[in-house]
Amino acid sequence: MILDMEVVEKVLSVAHIIYAQCEQVKCCKHQCRRLVYRVHILLRPVEVLRAQPPKQISSQVEETLQQLLETLEKAQELVKKYSQTNWLQKFLKASDVVEGFARVNERLGDAAQGLSLLLQAENKQSFLETFQRDTCSREDSQDTKDDKALWEELLTRSTETKDAVDNVHNDVRHVGTKVEDVGSRVEEVRQMMQKLQDAVMKKDNAVPREEITEIRMEDLTKTSWTFLMESKSHTLYKGEFYKYPVAIKVFKNPVITSTEKVREIFRKEIETMKKFESPNILRMYGICIDESGSSPCFSIVMEYCEKGTLRDVLTRKPQLPWETRIRMALDAARGLYRLHQTGEKSKLHGCINSTKFLVAKGYCVKLSGFELSKTESSIKRSCKKKLTDVPTSAYISPLGLASLSHKYDMPSEIYSFGIVLWEIATGKIPFEGCTSQEIYQKVYEQRYQAPVGEDCPSHLRDVINQCRAFEPLQRPSAEEIVDSLIAIYGKINTAS
Repeated sequence: MILDMEVVEKVLSVAHIIYAQCEQVKCCKHQCRRLVYRVHILLRPVEVLRAQPPKQISSQVEETLQQLLETLEKAQELVKKYSQTNWLQKFLKASDVVEGFARVNERLGDAAQGLSLLLQAENKQSFLETFQRDTCSREDSQDTKDDKALWEELLTRSTETKDAVDNVHNDVRHVGTKVEDVGSRVEEVRQMMQKLQDAVMKKDNAVPREEITEIRMEDLTKTSWTFLMESKSHTLYKGEFYKYPVAIKVFKNPVITSTEKVREIFRKEIETMKKFESPNILRMYGICIDESGSSPCFSIVMEYCEKGTLRDVLTRKPQLPWETRIRMALDAARGLYRLHQTGEKSKLHGCINSTKFLVAKGYCVKLSGFELSKTESSIKRSCKKKLTDVPTSAYISPLGLASLSHKYDMPSEIYSFGIVLWEIATGKIPFEGCTSQEIYQKVYEQRYQAPVGEDCPSHLRDVINQCRAFEPLQRPSAEEIVDSLIAIYGKINTAS
């Protein structure tokens, strides 16, 4: 029979929904990460089918594709459930969590057997190794333990509720060992867990994630402000918003002094900004307008990233472990992909470099530098950009170096991102000490690519070189970069 391409497209579509949902889960993070990795492996033969012209396939493959689609839809429902419902109360139903993922993973293993028929012999063995039952069982068991350990860590983070935590631990142990006592204890445990949730949410998520709003000055704890840096247009402070650490950019000598005009621009822009909510895009809390003085003072309040820019981190610690560096690269790629794929029309950042990525606790990388840009442009005066150690032309694509009239497009931005990936892999400053003319001669005339280094994992080196390809059409999309880095990160984790 002829392959039904509609089924293939549905499989790929649901898979990408799962990728996005897994970034939002509040519990079962390790199990979701494993699920994403296995789905990514399963999509390889499916993408091979999509790339080929329509052809005859066996009824077994057709049936397998339909079963895979049904399994992915079940997986989507599972991940959605653990993204939306109360994540603390999930712990009372830990067995349901394990069973849910076990059923999905078992069906993915069955699909792998059918899809392996599409692969050549040399690829079939490595493909099926991912889904060997004993290996999967061992990995799933470890993921469950890791998720439980993460839960334990969250429980112990609030010292104010230590007694409640201890009681919850005791009650959970009773749930596991004395099932007959659960009925009389569950409401008491639920109440304790609700108190714990309130404390943890106060400490770790004080500001509703969906809100980008105008912030009152009295909600920013003025006594907590710490100076971070100063430029011609603004001063940056670390402060607190409802006792939560934030970065506060206070503008100097604003162009517009009409608060209503600034508010109007801000209100229009936040509708766009809501679309960019992602763990790997710098979170915006809002704008603060202080009208207590003779002239209004405008500030933008945003997420605080304690480690500074990606360039700062790589300069301080150029020899980070490969697992950390690949995870940072994956975070950065996810931020760029979220920007590129949001809405019907893709959005470009316009200035990708290693200072536009900020690094938070745990080396989590977040894309910045475009958020509330219209609001900021309406407030601040234009001034000459401060020179940095990294030459701007280091990030410009070959054709962009050759002509000022070359259109800045998505392949141009991918080239810039390729330079950022090179920095993550090497820890070095790109084209350090070179003039713009020397960079032009190397990159455009000689088609030179700075070497990545022999210690770099080969698959990561391939991704970096593809992003820096001379011809724009040879560069991958942000989505393809994310998929490649997920696979590379999975291999690093498996090896370790």
